[in-house]
Amino acid sequence: MNERLDEEFRAHIATTDPSFHALVSPMARVHLPMPRPPFESLVRIVVGQQLSVAAAQTVHQRLVEALKLEVTPRSISGCDEQALRNAGLSRSKVASLQALASFAGPESQRLNELVGQPWAEIRPRLLEVRGIGPWSCDMFAMFGLALPDVFASGDYGVRQAMHRHLGLPLSTTPETLEARALRWCPYRTLACLYLWKSLD
Repeated sequence: MNERLDEEFRAHIATTDPSFHALVSPMARVHLPMPRPPFESLVRIVVGQQLSVAAAQTVHQRLVEALKLEVTPRSISGCDEQALRNAGLSRSKVASLQALASFAGPESQRLNELVGQPWAEIRPRLLEVRGIGPWSCDMFAMFGLALPDVFASGDYGVRQAMHRHLGLPLSTTPETLEARALRWCPYRTLACLYLWKSLD
């Protein structure tokens, strides 16, 4: 499935965006992520906000240990705030995780019901949760729900890759980036994965 999707994507951009196709064609294939449990995915995303990948992994591992290996709304709500802070979380991230736990419900039932809806209905509801902004929503759509057509216009890595390889200034507005990314529909998640990979 992933390989066929990638073949479709490459064939698509060969016509719609030859300069991007020239970047992608020699690269090893990327694959859509596997869907993750929604609450755990959102927790990981909140933890990783404004951190490097390595730092985010370290803090997330410490959080998992503080929660005794159970990353659930109930475990976060019941965890001492100082223990969360000792894991490496800022006060604002602790507040965000507590708000997320309240939003999800003790057994994640409200969140699980929500993610069964179309993305157009999920996104505005998530944006109401403290600490969940557009970037976090995009990461959740890509890496939590594995949606194939999401473009992370607010991600610095995406912006940097489009500057380096496609000639768009770093000052380009998100709206202009989104307009360029329309050439990649309905495979924009794959496009972002290739943009990130191009920075390695």
